[in-house]
Amino acid sequence: MKKKKTEFYLLRHKSLSEGDLFITDYIKTKQRLKKLTNELDILKLRVDNLKNNKKKVIKLYEDE
Repeated sequence: MKKKKTEFYLLRHKSLSEGDLFITDYIKTKQRLKKLTNELDILKLRVDNLKNNKKKVIKLYEDE
């Protein structure tokens, strides 16, 4: 997986302030948190779906 060239470009500049690095890190962390939250929601839905499917009983044959 290739890293973006812009990240290296930003880190090489000595004029980049500590505040800029903080903001960049904050934005990346917030994006990662949003992605993980979405994945967690999907997993919760899958678990709920599995729980609901276990309760269902399907009759293959009619009682005689």
